[in-house]
Amino acid sequence: MLTNASISDSIRARARIQGAAVAARRLVSTTIFSSLKLSGSKRMAREHTASVCSLSMDSLHYRYLLSAGADASVQLFDLDACKQGDNGARQIESAQHISRGSGHTRMITCIEWYPVDNGMFSTASFDHTLRVWDTNEMTEACQFDFECRVYCHKMSPANTHALVAAASESNFIRLCDLRTGAFAQSLVAHQTGANAVAWSPTHPSVLVSGGNDGILKLWDIRQTRSHLHNFGNDTVHAHKDNINGLLFTKCGQRLISTGSDQHVRVWDVNMPQSPITNISCNTTDLNSSNSNGASRKCAINSCEMALAAAADGIAGQEVLFRPCGDTAVSTIDITSGSQLALLDGHFAPT
Repeated sequence: MLTNASISDSIRARARIQGAAVAARRLVSTTIFSSLKLSGSKRMAREHTASVCSLSMDSLHYRYLLSAGADASVQLFDLDACKQGDNGARQIESAQHISRGSGHTRMITCIEWYPVDNGMFSTASFDHTLRVWDTNEMTEACQFDFECRVYCHKMSPANTHALVAAASESNFIRLCDLRTGAFAQSLVAHQTGANAVAWSPTHPSVLVSGGNDGILKLWDIRQTRSHLHNFGNDTVHAHKDNINGLLFTKCGQRLISTGSDQHVRVWDVNMPQSPITNISCNTTDLNSSNSNGASRKCAINSCEMALAAAADGIAGQEVLFRPCGDTAVSTIDITSGSQLALLDGHFAPT
């Protein structure tokens, strides 16, 4: 016969076993992420003639990679198609491309796959346009004219609407409707322009915007008063300088923001008064040294980040990949704020 004491002992024993399993999975995840290194057997061909400004991986097959550059060109790579290179390493070359003048005429700032179908993708540029492309033909299907530089755009991951949110140097966040080819809505957002936008992965009508004013705003486009609240408080903004990157976690409950104030902050969407994790990019452990041993301070130079979760999807850590300095990518556990590795494999600018 089971007694209350034996039931309690059984529950505690099960909790210890589950805790040990969680710890083991987190250890494996940490080991995997911290052991990442540059491949010695496979490399990407250098197809752009200027800096690469944006990347997008298709979320259906994780096979096709889009890249956009300051040379105003677009490259499409098939990651499963490799050619033998001269130095013995396999090389992935561009399978399709759009050259400067065939599309954009100035630097492309952002490129995005259509989330539910890789037959379409979109680009934004300093030439004041946002363009939608047919992947099969690599031809333009639709164009939106902004009359100002477009810094960032995001397609909604939901298939309940076909809206693209775009941040530009104007005061507005513009919503572009792919079904009509026209602007559907304009949100009066930031007085000095916005650099970043992101849609909630779980609430199709909810998005966030980050401005040059350091203010981070949450919106619900279904409501008459679409601005819900700011992150931070009345006296302290989300960042002290312009916000240049936003990313939701998969559950939609947490939001990651980066800024030129050299901070990465993780927010609870429902409790926006203060960040739950605050990561400074000025700390010694986020610095690295160049070949001469000189210290190189990390800085966030790009608005694009990526998030990876452990295989268990629940107990494993979520790891943020973000640009760090001129040549490296930092991997950070967003719960603890600790850096797992610094992936240094790019050439420094000359």
